Amino acid sequence: MDDDNRLDIKLNEIWKACRKIQDTIFRYGYDISKDFCEHDPQGKGLISESLFSSILGKYKNVIGLSDFELREVTDYFRLRDGRVIYSEFCKVVCNEERLKKDAGDIASGLEWIDPMHVNVIPRPEDRRQLCLILIKIAQFAHLPLMPYFQDYELISQNMGTVTVSHFSRVLRFMKIPLSDKDFLLLLKRYMKDSYMVNYVAFMKHIENILDYLKSNKLTDNSMKIIQNFPGKLVDLELPELPPVNGTNIAQRVFKDFCNHPQENKDICDIIFCLQRHVHKNRIRVREFLEGFDLLHTGTLTRNQFERALHTMGVGKYLTQREMVLLCTRYIDPIDTNRIRWRIFEDEIDRVFTVKNLEKTPLLEFQSPPQYIKEMPRSGSKYWQEACEPVRNLCEEALRRIQIRIQNRRLHLHPFFRTYDKLNSGHVPCKIANQIFVSNGILLSNDELNSLTDRYGNELGFNYKHFLEDADPAEYATPKLKSTSSLQTGCLKTKVEAPSVDDDEPHEEYIIKLLTKAKRQAVTKCIPVIDFLQDYDRHREGEISEIDFRRALDNANIKLSIDEVNSLCKIFRSPKRGCCILYRDFCRALDEIFVQMEMSSGDNEITAIPLMHLANLDCAECFLNFEERALCSQALMKLARQPDEISNLSSVFKDFDYENCGSIGKNQLIRALTVREMHHMLSSRELDIIFKCFGVQRGIHLEFNYREFLNILKILHETGQVKRNY
Repeated sequence: MDDDNRLDIKLNEIWKACRKIQDTIFRYGYDISKDFCEHDPQGKGLISESLFSSILGKYKNVIGLSDFELREVTDYFRLRDGRVIYSEFCKVVCNEERLKKDAGDIASGLEWIDPMHVNVIPRPEDRRQLCLILIKIAQFAHLPLMPYFQDYELISQNMGTVTVSHFSRVLRFMKIPLSDKDFLLLLKRYMKDSYMVNYVAFMKHIENILDYLKSNKLTDNSMKIIQNFPGKLVDLELPELPPVNGTNIAQRVFKDFCNHPQENKDICDIIFCLQRHVHKNRIRVREFLEGFDLLHTGTLTRNQFERALHTMGVGKYLTQREMVLLCTRYIDPIDTNRIRWRIFEDEIDRVFTVKNLEKTPLLEFQSPPQYIKEMPRSGSKYWQEACEPVRNLCEEALRRIQIRIQNRRLHLHPFFRTYDKLNSGHVPCKIANQIFVSNGILLSNDELNSLTDRYGNELGFNYKHFLEDADPAEYATPKLKSTSSLQTGCLKTKVEAPSVDDDEPHEEYIIKLLTKAKRQAVTKCIPVIDFLQDYDRHREGEISEIDFRRALDNANIKLSIDEVNSLCKIFRSPKRGCCILYRDFCRALDEIFVQMEMSSGDNEITAIPLMHLANLDCAECFLNFEERALCSQALMKLARQPDEISNLSSVFKDFDYENCGSIGKNQLIRALTVREMHHMLSSRELDIIFKCFGVQRGIHLEFNYREFLNILKILHETGQVKRNY
């Protein structure tokens, strides 16, 4: 038999046939090797093909071996000269040690199922792609995957296998990005019995990859492949947004100069501004200047020097007067038409380091220097040197704004944040005046100018710095109490020691309250954060108390008024008393899914899933070994005519009046008859297929035709089709 034809042998079928023979030898104590040795007196381990088939044919009815399986086993162990090497066959089926103490333990053929069963991938490029997929899954699987698969065993009891739909649900729930082609390649490797997936072998391979990466130190603490990895992994995920013209949109900065730019800068101010710009943007000055000095004389012409500054990105911030001052400082005394650019480079690079620092090892240098750190942004005034009337006007305006915010409980940050598209902390000065007027804060022109002098710069009005001074952030916390409560409080302080406030909810009550909210979120499958974050327009992590109550009501979380008040007390923002930290509330609800625990003896934190995926299969759909084998054969027959060829889905949809994805058994028979596929199956095979894809609808069992068509498509695409029957 040629090697090319040997590749076409279905190893899965040969392995099942050998397991059947093993099971029969173990049950009845047959010694097949003795029958072979009688026909091989010289002990070469070889007999003719006819003798091999006839000896196995004696036990065919006892074993339950079909003619097709007998022929496949004979072809597998046959040599090129026509003889069969029975010694290798006996090693497979006879020489495996078994425990024979309790015969009652054997109820079916499930004991002989290989837990590490995988299919052969013949193409080397597919095997390499499969290895890359497994490595990427090992990096994404930061939570343990095994509990999600083991939940399936509680109902189905399929001995290490799950359905394709459940396997897909687990990967999608763990947010592992896989394309359709990669998912089909995984199924081609781990498909078992034509409709199940061997998750035990899949998890074992993932664990082996993680152990290999850790033992060889090929990953960092965040499970990312290190840079010096001897190879390259293909990214399975796509970037969120493509770059525009090779640059990121978020990196563009649109300047908005204030009305108070600094005038008449001296040469020191110009040098400091250049040093700050170079340090901020990490610019190498030499790369922009030495290209003009072809003879390496250390000098440039005035025009070349200006062109280099504009290419560097600092020329547009210099006026003509500042450019003249800069050129005058570095002019060559020998040739007054040229600029000494090396001295300019050394002076600018002092913001990073000092030249010839290795010659003075005891010198302490700070990068950047302190004067660069404390340097105010251009466009703003040095407030410490402002005149006293302007300072008094500014303090008076701040005091009036603080009183207005406390009395009316204003929240100005969302108003400023609306106009701050780039999140730079600045808005135009005119917009700041409009926000003051719209919130009823009326200021005179002099007061507005004083605020602009203090908080204005080249980018506009620094509203974050302004709100830190003007908004005390304690105005919404209720501080007033009734006279009786104050009197009783004073008596308690005189008589008793200070104790915990009775208004604070107890820990047991908090746990019961969160448990009640968690139970409603789980049973109703409510994404609570989707209802809450709609009110957080600028994603600040907090919303007002009124919006929090409204969002809980919209999310159908039924709580009493006192319970909602307790939740608002627990998750109230420490910075702003009228707001609720809704993200902390959602994080507390998420503890029903994942619990972080520290392993004993180690400092590693393990994430243990508390709520797993729901199992959609029912207990009545359990198939034993013989039924699964028969179902596998039937599906491989039907896979010759998938939906792309037979168009079964249109017939199924005609019978599915409610569009629920399931139909009755009689409708299944009628659909197969319409497409002339009923002659492919026997009545028993049809019953087993209906049982395999059954779903509970009320008190009846119906056929899940969507999952059935998906399995036929996968079998057809992966080539697991029975071609001869």
